[in-house]
Amino acid sequence: MQKFKMMVIGLGFFWIFTWCIFGSILGSQLEALSPSFIEPSSYMVWQRTLLRSAHAHMNSMGITTILIGLSLIYIRGTISDRKLKGIVIFNLVSIPIFGTGIVLEAFFPTVIGKFSLVTSLSAFGGIVYILTMAIWSALFLFSSLKKNGKNA
Repeated sequence: MQKFKMMVIGLGFFWIFTWCIFGSILGSQLEALSPSFIEPSSYMVWQRTLLRSAHAHMNSMGITTILIGLSLIYIRGTISDRKLKGIVIFNLVSIPIFGTGIVLEAFFPTVIGKFSLVTSLSAFGGIVYILTMAIWSALFLFSSLKKNGKNA
C-alpha cells in the first residue's frame, strides 16, 4: 500500500505540473492570437473562461489527489485495500476525462438545446470525480469517528 500511496501523491504533483505548463502554453498562444485592436467576441470570451476553468479545476484536482494519497493511511482498515484502490483509481481516471471534456468544450461549443458528446464526456468525468470524492470524504469521516470512539 505504501507504493500505491506514493504513486498517488506523485500523480497529484505531476497533474499540477502538467496543467500549469499546459495553462501557460495555452495562455501564451491565446494572447498571440488575439490582437489588442480587435474587440473580443462573446465566443472568444466564453472560450477563455472555459480554458481558465479547466486550468483551475485540474490544478485543484491535483491537490485533492495529493490529499487522497496523504489520507490513505487514515482510511486504511475501514474497508478492504482492494476497494480503496478501486475508489482511488476511479478518481484518477475521472480527472483526465473531465479535463479533456472542458478543454474540448472550449473549441467545440455545444448548440443551445442539445447535449453534445463533448459535454457528455465532461459531465461523466465530473460526476465520477464528485462521487469518488463524496465516498472518500464519507470514509474519512467514518474512519475518524471510529478511531475517536476507540480513543475515548
